[in-house]
Amino acid sequence: MTETASVFTITSGNWGEFVKFCILALFMIGCAIGVARFKRAAYAAICMIGVMVGYALMYLLNGAEFMGIVQIVVYTGAVMMLFLFVLMLIGIGATDNYRQGPAGPRVVAYGLSFLLVVVLGFTTYRQFSTSPPQMKPGTDYNSIKNLGETLFQEHAFTVELSAILLITAALGALLLTHADRITPIRRQRDVAEAKMAAYAAQGRHPGQLPAPGVYAESNAFDVPAISGETHAPIEESVPRVLRAKGINRTVGEISPFVAQHLLANRTGDPAQGLHGPAASRGIPQSGSWGMPGAAAPTGLNQPTKALAPADAEDTTKTEEEK
Repeated sequence: MTETASVFTITSGNWGEFVKFCILALFMIGCAIGVARFKRAAYAAICMIGVMVGYALMYLLNGAEFMGIVQIVVYTGAVMMLFLFVLMLIGIGATDNYRQGPAGPRVVAYGLSFLLVVVLGFTTYRQFSTSPPQMKPGTDYNSIKNLGETLFQEHAFTVELSAILLITAALGALLLTHADRITPIRRQRDVAEAKMAAYAAQGRHPGQLPAPGVYAESNAFDVPAISGETHAPIEESVPRVLRAKGINRTVGEISPFVAQHLLANRTGDPAQGLHGPAASRGIPQSGSWGMPGAAAPTGLNQPTKALAPADAEDTTKTEEEK
């Protein structure tokens, strides 16, 4: 009991170290509670960085500069920052629904966690129940060689526990990365079936919608296209946002000529329509080679010098002789 009490005795010269230890301990405990309580993984990772920075300060205050620098560079600067960057890049938007699964794995996890707490508590009690080893004069305890021998010879069990902790952290990262999806995966077959179901229920065309109408008067995208089969405007060709806001225009507003021919086509006058043999025959021919209509003019048109009637007759005779 005397040796145990002597370990926890605080002399007047150690009050500064005790205050520093208490401040760092409270800071680390608060960050550890944040790791366990925050629902957002990014906030929990930031709290974990705070815990590791507290560890590094503990090492530095106790004269272990190498361990403090390694703690900051390796764990805080490399592992946790990489983990935090991955969280911010890919995001964690899925729910794992642990409570909806079987209760067996949860019971095993609770049991292993309790066993780990018991083992750590027993190890800590044995460490504090014995007097600390006396430092041998002339021994360099800050040497990396001596540090390695001390870690892997006298504290091999603690190193193994640290390895288990790192493996658990890696498994946790894998679990967060491969979490359950919020919505099921939509494969090509699912998309095709959904389009056919919408076509059967609402008459929505399963194919790709046509582009907005482009006419000679305008190429605006707020005017519907014209169907080549029914010769009627296709309202679905206008973007849905424009139709919902009511800022789309009709064919008559942008092209009265096209609207008149569409009306004539629907009222039974194919000669005044847009498509078909009757409408094509009503269009004047160009008179080019192989096309009906007036013969194509020959020679170059001279706007500054008109041909005399005699010259015009000679030109006509020459063409007839040819």
